[in-house]
Amino acid sequence: MEPFKPLMYRPQAVDALLGTCRSSRHSWQDPKSSQYDPTWPLPIKLSARSVGYIAAEVEAWIASRPRTRVVKQAEE
Repeated sequence: MEPFKPLMYRPQAVDALLGTCRSSRHSWQDPKSSQYDPTWPLPIKLSARSVGYIAAEVEAWIASRPRTRVVKQAEE
């Protein structure tokens, strides 16, 4: 049996997944911010006081980010 995969991520789960804080997420969404990222998924309003992010959009955004770690190949 495959593990359960969520359809939506709550903001705290997104922060934990990315290892960032709430202010980073807000600055990526704010067009007035110098850190604005138009490719960042917009939140979906779930109720009057809660939002969520579509899991597939967040995962696609993560996959689109460039890798910054350099992995050295073992010499043969």
